[in-house]
Amino acid sequence: DKSSEPKKDLGKDDFMHLLVSQMTNQNPLEPMDNTEFIAQMAQFSSLEQMQNIAAGMELLALTQTAATNSSMVNLIGKRVLIPGTDVSFDGENPVDLTFTLEGEIPTMGQIEISDAEGKVVRTIPFDGFVKGKNSIEFDGKDNSGTVLEKGNYSYKLVTSDDSEIEGLNTYSNYFVDAVAYEGTNILLKSGNSVINLSDIHEVINNGI
Repeated sequence: DKSSEPKKDLGKDDFMHLLVSQMTNQNPLEPMDNTEFIAQMAQFSSLEQMQNIAAGMELLALTQTAATNSSMVNLIGKRVLIPGTDVSFDGENPVDLTFTLEGEIPTMGQIEISDAEGKVVRTIPFDGFVKGKNSIEFDGKDNSGTVLEKGNYSYKLVTSDDSEIEGLNTYSNYFVDAVAYEGTNILLKSGNSVINLSDIHEVINNGI
């Protein structure tokens, strides 16, 4: 029984109980010195203030956690960019493929979009490379013009001769459809993909 276990820490109520007991049981011929009594009362006041501060900090932490959890729900229905090569297609709306270039700018290249099994379903020629941030719209169609099924796809960029592009940083574009709470960790979800908040590079407010 936990209620019968001895307490390891003394609270302000315990301190006051001890102080009252000390005063009640003091020797009338040798009463407690005023200086000692004032010092003990000061200790009690300090202890009470520290406990009140601790309680206030705990309440503040809970309030901040609740506010953070609430704000994360607002990300549902929006798109987020994180480092990677995945893109979630909602089955209807076009989605941007975003990447940055820091190395030599190729004159011509192509973007290859693959399904979950790794099969290339769309190849998009691209000759608009610029230094820094680049973006190209993916309309959600395969090479025959048929709209692809809703789901997550992946993409890669190569030059026209199928060689690797140097200094390339790609970003996954996820549609957030859920928020999960695991203890103090907050995770965003896009289908079966899990997104860490610390990885988010950009939030796209229009959700498309």
